[in-house]
Amino acid sequence: MNLILVKEVLSTFQSQSSFRSLVVVKFNQIIDNFAPIDMTYEDFVTKFKKTNSFEKYWNYFISIAVIGIGISALFLLHFTDWHENKKAINENIMPVWGIDLSVGPLIFLGLYGFWRIPKTYKIASIKSDKSLAEKSNLINIIVAEFQFIILEREDQYYHFKYTGRFWTSFDIYCFYDANNFYLNTQQIDSGNDGGFIDFGTSKRLTNKIKRKLLDNL
Repeated sequence: MNLILVKEVLSTFQSQSSFRSLVVVKFNQIIDNFAPIDMTYEDFVTKFKKTNSFEKYWNYFISIAVIGIGISALFLLHFTDWHENKKAINENIMPVWGIDLSVGPLIFLGLYGFWRIPKTYKIASIKSDKSLAEKSNLINIIVAEFQFIILEREDQYYHFKYTGRFWTSFDIYCFYDANNFYLNTQQIDSGNDGGFIDFGTSKRLTNKIKRKLLDNL
């Protein structure tokens, strides 16, 4: 049976009776949940990965590059005559231990990148059995409260931009289906490029949005 026709029948059935009103509300929720959905969670994940693929692999490239630079520097210092040759030309060259201390953070940064990058693109989920219409209303509440700028919308998919304190900008990807909300938050730089060093700001914003959604569930 056509879902619109079912809703019309339910509307006719509804009367002043609070019991019948409750029945109609519940049936409307069921209809919303079984209504055709143009975008699925799998579609959202595919779109999300495609949107972020360049930044993700670029961040991995940077991590590999800084590790490579660090290891190369250590190799030159400890397995070749590079430092002695440089010292013969310039007596004021930094001592070996000083270069070691300078190179160490580079290698650490690269290793940190391999740990942090998967977390940057992790999608958080918030379970909700509310109807799709109610979920849409919740998204509108979140948008108004945080003053998100909607960059893209397709069915239940949203891509927002948010500017926080100190003009820090974030990309926010949101999707909902019959069972869950899905959320990813990434801090971006002035060139609208993502990065894996954000000092926890993306996670804090994600938790803030999650708390607001949970408060309204």
